[in-house]
Amino acid sequence: MLDGLDLIDWASLQHAYDSAVDVPDLLRDLASTNEEKRKNAIYRLFGNIWHQGTVYPATAAAVPFLYELLNAPNVSAKSEIACLLACIAAGTGYLEVHICLFEKEIGEGLAEEGKSLKDELEREAAEIRSVHQAASTRLLDLLPYLHDSEAETRRAVAVALGCYPEHLGTTLPTLLKAAETEMDKEVQQALAESIDRLAKTPT
Repeated sequence: MLDGLDLIDWASLQHAYDSAVDVPDLLRDLASTNEEKRKNAIYRLFGNIWHQGTVYPATAAAVPFLYELLNAPNVSAKSEIACLLACIAAGTGYLEVHICLFEKEIGEGLAEEGKSLKDELEREAAEIRSVHQAASTRLLDLLPYLHDSEAETRRAVAVALGCYPEHLGTTLPTLLKAAETEMDKEVQQALAESIDRLAKTPT
């Protein structure tokens, strides 16, 4: 399990707190039999490769390993990993999130570094596409977690599935089925919004 993890130059990749050199050990800790290690790992990954809705270059590199852990028989933290993957799948960029509120300040800060806002937005857009491509590859692995015992995981998965119209032939019927029995109001809302988004996708 996790073959190839050390072949990636994590130190050259960025997450929310600069270099992603800490990510390989955190991914390994998700497979630990030690509950505290697993909890610490998921907590930190929810803060660095996904941070308040934003994703980074290191995120795309981590996604295949997260899917591997999700499907490994001896890994215990399945619900948490599914939730993290779903959040990543619906993630966006830091500049995209903040540009509407702080465009002037961000632009001035980048200018001081000799960078243009336009170029940085284009760079970030390419990075986000890489994350979404990685997430889409095995997105259907998240379908069982629409029935997870944790409402937070069910909601995150419902949101993520609505972001990928390329899978709607499978996801839309599954979302409709889940909506028939879901009791949590926040999850119901997420299901309804994703169903509506996918139903409106041009054919």
